Amino acid sequence: MSAEQRRIWEELDRQYETSCCAQIARHALKVSFADLPPDVVHHAKRNLLDGLGCAIGGFKAPGRAACEATALALGGPPEATIFGSGLKTGASSATLVNSFMLRFLEYNDIGGGNHNEEAIPALFAVAEAHRRSGADFLTALVISYEIGARVILAAQGGASAYDRHGWSTDARGGINMPPAIARLMGLSVSQAAHAIAICTSRGIPLGILDADGEENSMAKNLRFGAITRDAILACTLAKNDFTGPLRVIEGEGGYQRSVMCGEMDLSALTDFSGWKIRDTRHKTLCVNGSTHGHVFATIAIVTEHDLRPADIERVIIGASAREARHTTAIAKKYPRNAETADHSAYYANAFAIKHRGFGPSSADPIHFTDPEIVELIERIEVHADPQLPPRGRGGVSEIHTRDGRVFRKHCEALVDEQSDAVLEAKFREMAEEAMQRAAVDALIDAIWTVDRAPNLDNLAKMMTFAPRG
Repeated sequence: MSAEQRRIWEELDRQYETSCCAQIARHALKVSFADLPPDVVHHAKRNLLDGLGCAIGGFKAPGRAACEATALALGGPPEATIFGSGLKTGASSATLVNSFMLRFLEYNDIGGGNHNEEAIPALFAVAEAHRRSGADFLTALVISYEIGARVILAAQGGASAYDRHGWSTDARGGINMPPAIARLMGLSVSQAAHAIAICTSRGIPLGILDADGEENSMAKNLRFGAITRDAILACTLAKNDFTGPLRVIEGEGGYQRSVMCGEMDLSALTDFSGWKIRDTRHKTLCVNGSTHGHVFATIAIVTEHDLRPADIERVIIGASAREARHTTAIAKKYPRNAETADHSAYYANAFAIKHRGFGPSSADPIHFTDPEIVELIERIEVHADPQLPPRGRGGVSEIHTRDGRVFRKHCEALVDEQSDAVLEAKFREMAEEAMQRAAVDALIDAIWTVDRAPNLDNLAKMMTFAPRG
């Protein structure tokens, strides 16, 4: 080997060893369960409770049967459990179904860069397949939150930067999921870095999956789930020493330049101080996060003044600029599927007026053609309120009644940190539709004590159910 050749090869190795992929991989594999503060472990359990509840609530989703049929056709060794049916299949196939179910209701968390509870199905399937302990699983879940949050924080402008460039924030999945899965699969640091490189170079979801002016589809529910499934493939390839472009984040044609158009602070991405999972919040309505404010305001008015649909003359909704743009297009005014209904400011307020809430039942197609709800939609106006932050979650509802009364309420208490008791109540709201109360009690206890479990077998069995009715 010539001196020039040696110099060039050594320089390439230096670039790869200092790449973002390598730094993330080293951090992800270095953290142990013992390193996690008690409150961080508890936050991970809270997210698991909330996420598994959402998966149970999503069992009746119209697209679930298609996902399960596809998973069974793709097959794989009987190593991971499909929630609900209890069928065993390959980890990546189980991830396909379970991630769709968890996302369906738009009821999951805001944390880890977006709705990171969607990391649970892939991590659960891999942990089950590789016989990892509950503590191993929780550690991987925390890693997914920590890296995911940093990907979005590194964007100059945060989530809005993704909007500007036409991508979904779920594009973070190629960066934050492989290192979490790599822990569970026993990859080396080098292999984990290559898994990140492989997955990130392939899995960038287009913004059309949740665009302002488009009708949403079932594919929206696999926006992140499909990346988590691909992350399993990437880790499997890397474990067999398949390589990827290690400078996929900072290199020419990489994530920083191509996805973020240069608007990405790599030092923020690789600053691993603190615990971002502590910032996670959980939804109390089955709607888009920025819709919560004005819907809560509407619910408060109709409840306090005992208003019925027949009493309403018109409703004027004030929302953030992003909310007004994102949930009011013609394609979303009269939703015909759940994926669009939970992103329609019109439907959300109409449903809330009639039912004084917006829970899992709002996804039932019977409501999309309910004459009272359709008539209410036609009396609702939505506009951007310049006094609200452009991407805030606050909102205003002003209800005019047919007898001349006017009620106005501004709500800022939106997606906030819920107590454990509130999260348990939310879990029961969904789980008791599918299970007997004793089974729900046992499942909740198993989730709170999962860090003591030698594997996830018992939890997987408990996630087998047949909805009642």
